[in-house]
Amino acid sequence: MVIIADLAAFCSDLVTPRFVDSSCLLCYTIDVIADNDHACFMRPEQAFYKLLYILVTIQKINREGEQALQIALCDDEITNHETVRELIRQYKQIHSDRTLSLSSFASGKELINHVDEHGCFDLYILDCIMPEMNGIELGAALRTRDDTGFLIYLTTSPDFALDSYRVDAFDYLLKPVESELFFQSLDKAYRSFSQIMQKTVAIKTTDSIRMIPIADIRYAERIDKHIDYHLTDNTVIHSTSFNCSFQNAVSELLSHKRMLLVGFSFVVNLFHVTEVTRSDLLLTGELRVPVPRRMYETVKKEWADFWLNGGRYYAF
Repeated sequence: MVIIADLAAFCSDLVTPRFVDSSCLLCYTIDVIADNDHACFMRPEQAFYKLLYILVTIQKINREGEQALQIALCDDEITNHETVRELIRQYKQIHSDRTLSLSSFASGKELINHVDEHGCFDLYILDCIMPEMNGIELGAALRTRDDTGFLIYLTTSPDFALDSYRVDAFDYLLKPVESELFFQSLDKAYRSFSQIMQKTVAIKTTDSIRMIPIADIRYAERIDKHIDYHLTDNTVIHSTSFNCSFQNAVSELLSHKRMLLVGFSFVVNLFHVTEVTRSDLLLTGELRVPVPRRMYETVKKEWADFWLNGGRYYAF
């Protein structure tokens, strides 16, 4: 018992806000030991150091997994590329603890081709006035690809401001952009990005413990005594079996306000819901989750309240 108490104290020092709470992590690691056929032959000291090794390994993976804010700049004028690069360089000097990466594109078509081949960015800095495909059309093209990245428009004209919000623009700044306003916009985007990425759930599989950002989970489904987690990259994680109620098994998920229990077998991420019908929830990726008839009004209200309270920027 002293060993467990010492380990719990160690956990409380080790675990960061990005991670699950120490008691949850302790339970997972003890489960790992319990699943080991040789666990019963371990001396207390061996068990302690085995748990310690698992904790440190998970924490190491957690730290190495910290993601940079991936930024895409799209502007047909090269001089504007240089201006934005310099502003971001200045921003990184002020915020040396923040990790950002910048990729530049000279046209909407070039950016879309890159996204189709390599995946989405976290933040897009777009000019509005560009040949072939303007910034609003580019934003719409990204949204049709289920791209939920932040859109910041930098442009010489205020004429596109209203249209920008139809593609869920994060900000709209006029050129020549003031550094203070640009930095404020980056601050808001980085905080929102960090908040999304720091909220994770621990999923125990047959051979590991996976730490998955809540934002990456479209929905979870009960399959007998297992749970399938359907992710935004169209992969599915199969959990190990659980011996409690489904609601208790997904309690960590349900602690996040964007997650909703639907019936007895589903937990849905409201951010990825595009439409609510009397029979189904329609999700990004052309997925469907059935809605029990008795829950239709409740689900519709929860979904509406979620978006009325800010959607992506909803407080966790």
